[in-house]
Amino acid sequence: MQSRPALARHLLFEWTAFRRLALDRPRGFGIAPIPWSSIDRYANRFGIADPDRFERFSRLMMAMDAAVLRIATEKDVAP
Repeated sequence: MQSRPALARHLLFEWTAFRRLALDRPRGFGIAPIPWSSIDRYANRFGIADPDRFERFSRLMMAMDAAVLRIATEKDVAP
């Protein structure tokens, strides 16, 4: 991907978290969402205990995941 944008340094933790959490997807037919319980465990492991910080983190992980799922679904449907 030559047009991939550079990752801002302040988002490195979130990007790394998403890449790791993506490995926790349930296996089966097609691509499944990252379980909320995995996001919760990851946040707990890395000390994200403040409710507002956790809300931001979990919403970001779920938004990134939704984008991946949407792209995967579009590829499956495309002729």
